[in-house]
Amino acid sequence: MRGAGKSSYDLIDSERFWKAIGPLTGHTILDLACGAGRYTLPLAEAVGPAGRVVAVDLWTEGLAQLEQAARGAGRQTIIETHALDVTQALPLAGGSVDLCLMATILHDLAADGVDAAALAEVARVLKPDGRVAVVEFIPQEGPPGPPKAVRLSLADVTRRMMARGLIRFGAVVELGPHTYFAQFGRLKGARG
Repeated sequence: MRGAGKSSYDLIDSERFWKAIGPLTGHTILDLACGAGRYTLPLAEAVGPAGRVVAVDLWTEGLAQLEQAARGAGRQTIIETHALDVTQALPLAGGSVDLCLMATILHDLAADGVDAAALAEVARVLKPDGRVAVVEFIPQEGPPGPPKAVRLSLADVTRRMMARGLIRFGAVVELGPHTYFAQFGRLKGARG
């Protein structure tokens, strides 16, 4: 599993992103492969003092930057960081997460052949009505982003999610010329 990459947060239309993801007050959010926390800090603001954001990544330097930024923003009690491989057991109880954000990480997991392991853990920690929000690069030539050969189409993402009992719902939103957003939730009666 690879480590640090550039955040896609500066490439997205953040207004479209926040409208698509919806209200998050009081939620428990897993920011999978959070990097230096470009999504994490605004997520912490969105969940408010009653919420929690668990940010995990292999990149310890990025996590240190996130922790420092969280202290500076007064969000250190909302954000919990963990340095770990996202394909391993996550430090969360089963059925405890309202939302998992996978911002431009699924293509890396798929390229490394470990997406099934990571998605199994995501499915395990999701609440029965929990959801997975995916930001991925549109399958076109870059830059920015990875080579076209490793980018995932919506059909590719959907197939991987369905293998874990998660189906797409809501509109697919283009977040600008480089990325798209889609959400997934548990099939009725399916288990992680």
